[in-house]
Amino acid sequence: MAGQGKILKYCVGIIIAVLVTHECVVETLDFPETSVDLEFSYIDGRLHHRIPRSAGLELLEFIVVIEVNASQAVVIEQIRASLASITFPLQLDNSTEVTAANITTVCQPNVTEYQCVCEDGYAWSYNNCKTYEACGDISFGSCGCINGIPSDGDMCVLESELPFTDFLFEIEVESSSISVIDEMRRYLQNITFPLQLDEVVEVLDVDITTVCNFNDSGYKCVCEDQYFWPCDKCKEYGSCDGITNNTCSCINDIPSDRQFCQTVSEITNNTACGQPPSVIPVPAEYLTEIQIDVDNPAIIDHLRNLLMFFSLPYTVSDSTNITEINITTVCSLNETQYQCKCEGLFVWPNDTCHSYEACDDITDGSCTCINALPIDGQFCQLKEVPPSDYVLDLDVRFYDLFLITYLRNLFTNISLPLTLSNSINITNIDMTTVCGLNGTEYECKCEQNHVWPNDTCRAYQVCDGIVGGTCGCIQALPSEGPLCQRDINECEDAVSVCGQYSDCINIIGSHVCSCWSGFNTFNKDSPVSRNNSCQDINECLFSPSVCGPNSICTNQLGSYNCSCLDGFTATVSSFPISINNTCTDVHECLNTLEVCGPNSRCTNSVGGYNCSCLSGFTVTKSSEPVSTSNPCNVTLPLTEYLIEIQINSMDSSITAQLRNLLMFFSLPYTISDSTNHYRNQHNYWYDLWLCFYQCKCEGLFVWPNDTCHSYDACDVITDGSCTCINALPIDGQFCQVLPSKYMIDIDVRFFDLFLVDYLRYIVRNVSLPLTLRNSINITDIDMTTVCGLNGTEYECKCEQNHVWPNDTCRAYQVCDGIVGGTCGCIQALPSEGPLCQRVTLPLTEYLIEIQINSMDSSITAQLRTF
Repeated sequence: MAGQGKILKYCVGIIIAVLVTHECVVETLDFPETSVDLEFSYIDGRLHHRIPRSAGLELLEFIVVIEVNASQAVVIEQIRASLASITFPLQLDNSTEVTAANITTVCQPNVTEYQCVCEDGYAWSYNNCKTYEACGDISFGSCGCINGIPSDGDMCVLESELPFTDFLFEIEVESSSISVIDEMRRYLQNITFPLQLDEVVEVLDVDITTVCNFNDSGYKCVCEDQYFWPCDKCKEYGSCDGITNNTCSCINDIPSDRQFCQTVSEITNNTACGQPPSVIPVPAEYLTEIQIDVDNPAIIDHLRNLLMFFSLPYTVSDSTNITEINITTVCSLNETQYQCKCEGLFVWPNDTCHSYEACDDITDGSCTCINALPIDGQFCQLKEVPPSDYVLDLDVRFYDLFLITYLRNLFTNISLPLTLSNSINITNIDMTTVCGLNGTEYECKCEQNHVWPNDTCRAYQVCDGIVGGTCGCIQALPSEGPLCQRDINECEDAVSVCGQYSDCINIIGSHVCSCWSGFNTFNKDSPVSRNNSCQDINECLFSPSVCGPNSICTNQLGSYNCSCLDGFTATVSSFPISINNTCTDVHECLNTLEVCGPNSRCTNSVGGYNCSCLSGFTVTKSSEPVSTSNPCNVTLPLTEYLIEIQINSMDSSITAQLRNLLMFFSLPYTISDSTNHYRNQHNYWYDLWLCFYQCKCEGLFVWPNDTCHSYDACDVITDGSCTCINALPIDGQFCQVLPSKYMIDIDVRFFDLFLVDYLRYIVRNVSLPLTLRNSINITDIDMTTVCGLNGTEYECKCEQNHVWPNDTCRAYQVCDGIVGGTCGCIQALPSEGPLCQRVTLPLTEYLIEIQINSMDSSITAQLRTF
């Protein structure tokens, strides 16, 4: 710790010396006062050994992080210049030296933002670029500027020390065309690496490692150049090219773990083949195709003979040998056609035969002659000859049971495949039959998982019984025919035996296939097999429907699903929908408010419902149906405006023309969604007035009484109005429409008799006429009808001086009797027609006698005249 303190002291001393220099510079240059704060931290680590190990000492390396707070950019520049002038390494004492001093990060305000910029050779990590928003581009997972100071104290780091993660992706491409794979090879060779995908991801390398294809002998997976199968894969799946240096480049299947070929450096624990590990590099093989243009067949034959007797391998250099030379393709004119024929064991692949019109038969997906030279430069390819399989029966004769047991163990522990030569492998060794004396009887017994076939069992005396057409022991060794045969479990790969969606049951010497539930064979009269495989049954096509009415059936693989149509639900909700649990109509209107919204009426229908607004309410959006999201609102009353337009014209023809124009104007005329013009046939009026020397009113318009008197009416004043005056009123008032009388029925619903009496009191005590506004007066208020329960009966009774008319009394049940063609009570509220009507009282005549005491005959005569 004392050593660490000393190092810090020296570092602090250097920095203070540098900063003092800056302070002097600042004062000399007459800059504003600068405040400098220092914060220190250090990171210790092991140095490389710079002194002999025998001394037993190790040098310690310290990275000292110093934060300088300066408000002037010139200070930072001066620090940068001073550090650049220091010669490193800087020896502090015999055991301490400063190897470098660098400015890594400069933070300062930039107009409205605070930015931290990295010096040359330094960068912000990707996390800081994202957390504090990079103020420049993010490239290769780093940036040079961020909009903030990291809260964890992070500074810019050397670009070489930025964290990067390497990923290895294996991509499997399925293609049966060799030309596609070759095209992919050529494409990958032309890509320039590293390939930048985005701001943080780059592809360093792309390689094809493994090519798997299917031929007559089954699957083969071959490694590309510089890639190999590890020894365990060579053993597990069988090498098709031999095992060398504990690796092979071809196996007879696709590994179940999807592991592909690897480089030698990636293959570990690879001594399972029993061969010693080798560091000898695997030689690379190259196929060189040479095109020779000659038209003379004699030269081609001469070339054939020359190559036939060429001594191979032919050494080109210490590291290069020519191991094989072949003529693959010969192209020439055949009379009028250009043909390319393959030599020896070479053939054209299937797609080339079809693309360029084969001039011989296509056999096993290949041909030997086409009518063109392929434009992709591809020549004939070596035909892959499938390896030959041989079964060798070895008859070993001895009667020592110990030796038989030893032989069993020996065969069990042999590592297979066993390579005899480059072209011969032993892939399986099987001990099938053991014959010997059992007491006085000679018996031939089958080894485990082996049986005698049915014919042999019946030809020779069986010593254990025949089961499933096979037996395990006979009392002779057949002079001809096979020995015991392996009882193969044909169901190990059920799909390849029975096809998809089936079960395979193994029996001795055979198997039985059956379809899964929900599946059936296309040909129901034939047994299940790979050629008559199981197919999904579409239960939704059954008649009657498996789901029942008002439902939807959805077919699924091996099954089906039932669901109800919109507006229907399962009769029993806890059970799935079926022919026994059908879909019934949903009564959506049980809660109108939740279905249609407020102020609405819900009408149920089969499989649905209909919403409508109550009287006095309208839907919010008229183009859409009523719903909770489009509710009913109170209908706002229309506002009427009277617009008067004055036209000054002395020409009566213009007035007549205007009259005709307005007469035939199509109304209502929409100005906006809420504004219309109407004409008089809809009980709304246009106000047209005409003034010449006189001002006359049109149609149903009149001058009011005071105007008639003020401006000298030019026609008769009737009912307090006239239609003609001899001037235009100076107050700008025009002719006015005659007042209209309206009778409004108000339906008030409540069943509290106290409230009914209270309403009667209010109606009787209203002071009439009641002015609502200048043009509207209420002249009469009449309470006519009261409906409510009378015990258990619903009755509608008329108020005082009101009766039900005769038709209404007869249409509904009367609860008080019909008198004079009217009644006062019925047992319903009529859906249409008037309510109770006021009784018209007959006029009463009175005879009045007046006695006048007068002797003056003139008064009497005057009274007579009156």
